[in-house]
Amino acid sequence: MDAKILLENSFPQLVEKLQKTISFNTEKGKPADFAPFGKNVADCLHYVLELCREYGLETYDCDGYAGHADFKGSGDEVLGILGHLDVVPSKAEEWKYPPYGGVVADGKLYGRGAMDDKGPMIACLFAVKALKDSGFKPKKTIRLIFGCDEESGMQCVAHYFSKMPYPDVAFSPDGDFPVINVEKGIISFDVVCGKLPQGVTITAGERCNVVPSLCVAELPLDAKVRGDFDLCEKEGKKVIAATGKSAHGSTPQEGVNAAHKVIAALHDAYPQNEALAFLAQKVCDFTGKSWGIALHDEISGDLTSNLGILRTAQDGTVTATVDVRFPASYKCDRVLRLIRENTPTTMKVMSDHASEPLYVPADSKLVATLMEVYNEKMNCNLKPLAIGGGTYSRCLPNCVAFGPLFPGEEQTIHMPNECADLENLKLMAELYLEAIKRLAT
Repeated sequence: MDAKILLENSFPQLVEKLQKTISFNTEKGKPADFAPFGKNVADCLHYVLELCREYGLETYDCDGYAGHADFKGSGDEVLGILGHLDVVPSKAEEWKYPPYGGVVADGKLYGRGAMDDKGPMIACLFAVKALKDSGFKPKKTIRLIFGCDEESGMQCVAHYFSKMPYPDVAFSPDGDFPVINVEKGIISFDVVCGKLPQGVTITAGERCNVVPSLCVAELPLDAKVRGDFDLCEKEGKKVIAATGKSAHGSTPQEGVNAAHKVIAALHDAYPQNEALAFLAQKVCDFTGKSWGIALHDEISGDLTSNLGILRTAQDGTVTATVDVRFPASYKCDRVLRLIRENTPTTMKVMSDHASEPLYVPADSKLVATLMEVYNEKMNCNLKPLAIGGGTYSRCLPNCVAFGPLFPGEEQTIHMPNECADLENLKLMAELYLEAIKRLAT
């Protein structure tokens, strides 16, 4: 029977198995033997690999860090499909249905992981199953790779690929449709800016890749500051608080950084302070131009810089944590060197995290094939995407993100009431079937 018909007929089973997969609370837990990310994560991996074996695929469990399932091909090359089973934490009280209930309502399947990334990986599994059951004979081995730590460090793939070779070509259903073939490089770092004026402290943000929506400063009672603040006195101090609008650190221009407001007011009140001057005149420019680090290329556009965290030590030293997304034609070492060259020598730059850009040319066979599959199915003529964020794809060479989020679709990933629209789930499975078939031939 035709693979597309088999896939369509198996959709109720796909939904059922996805509900079961969602029922495992795969938030990162306490490590145990062969369960480095907690028992629930290991149990979910065991369940999915057992399901793959039931469908006739050969499986491998890499010490509980990750696993894979193979549909063997006639040649030596491997087509990888990289996704993950772990999820971000959920607060049940914020959901209208239990986050691990897998409830179907109003044409949607609700649950943490429904879109990120259990739903897309189960859709890929059923696409592979339909191809296998139809008698399809791939040239490349089709390898479904299930990671277990994408959301909190990616130790899963580091361990897995220390034991297994990279696929020859791959995609990850952990981004957007049509195809993300360019991802900017990422550097997060601390700048120890020096001491604030006597009696001044400033606090903002929790994560460097989020635009802070609140910033609070404590000042001496006689300090004169101007701005749109909430103002009060507390324990002999003047306290000001500014609010803004949160946004992802890769798109700081879409938010309003509360720290910028407070820094500007403090710099106006204390114009001679070097730390405040540097923060106000250099770091608060999200384009990096004032800092001397503005970069651009035609592939991925402009560098962005997000001041994500501010902390003041007991001795008055203020440290800024910054998230920079830089164009894909540059490398981490060069960008970090530029940052240090344009930062006063009295200040210290300490890199915390660096991730090289991802760039797979639009005319490569991988990207061209995926774009053909998408545009033919959707009857459109879209182009591949360049983003400032990072996807699972950058964990291995010659890999791009392919779905699951459709253009214009409501984004519920990492949010309360994460859900997969059932019609879109069926559509993405059909896209994955055709993409896998063409790439494995």
